[in-house]
Amino acid sequence: KQWYQRRVRAAGQDKLCRVLQYSSQLIWWYLERQGLSSEYVQKLKQLQSSLSLARKYFSLGRSVEHMRGAAVSIHINDPILRYSITLSRISSAFQFLCDNFYLFSKLGLIRLDQDNLSSISSKCWLYADLLNLIRVCYEIRHELYEQIGRQESNLKYSDHNLYSTFRCVMARRPDLFLDLVKNATDIWLPVHASGLTKLSPGTVGFCGTVSSVLGVAAVWQKSRRL
Repeated sequence: KQWYQRRVRAAGQDKLCRVLQYSSQLIWWYLERQGLSSEYVQKLKQLQSSLSLARKYFSLGRSVEHMRGAAVSIHINDPILRYSITLSRISSAFQFLCDNFYLFSKLGLIRLDQDNLSSISSKCWLYADLLNLIRVCYEIRHELYEQIGRQESNLKYSDHNLYSTFRCVMARRPDLFLDLVKNATDIWLPVHASGLTKLSPGTVGFCGTVSSVLGVAAVWQKSRRL
């Protein structure tokens, strides 16, 4: 129980650090673009780097959590949800495991290729985000078809009714749309980190800030429902 409480606290601290990490990047990019004080820019860059390393510390043990979660989700009846959720959790487990080894290497406890670890971590992060997008799009599609089925006996299908259906689903399951936007913005971070495309620090900071804030909002909304 104590270990679980520590993990919950560490997860909350990680989410806060993530918001600060990417918002500080967005701010120093803006200050640098405006040609303002280079001293503040350097301090914000150092803050971003420190927060990134701190988040690797908070990720200790998360690989075990994700593997345990994968062992549970492998029994989901729906095959799309079963494989997308399970493979996403396995990818995240490997991502956090690489982050843990990166931290140990950074602290001088072991000697490993840090660049290689970062590259593998970014690829696992990308796979997890892709699978999360597949899962949330599938769930939204399922909710839309269910809502259309409820309305078929009363309304004639039209574009207007489809829009109304979409609004009804959004009102009933706002968590799905939060998750969709969060993953759609978050996925650009591992795409950039993996070297598949080159984004400006401002774009990375913006996408990271949006996805981080939405991640916090999703947790807050879930706690309200509970």
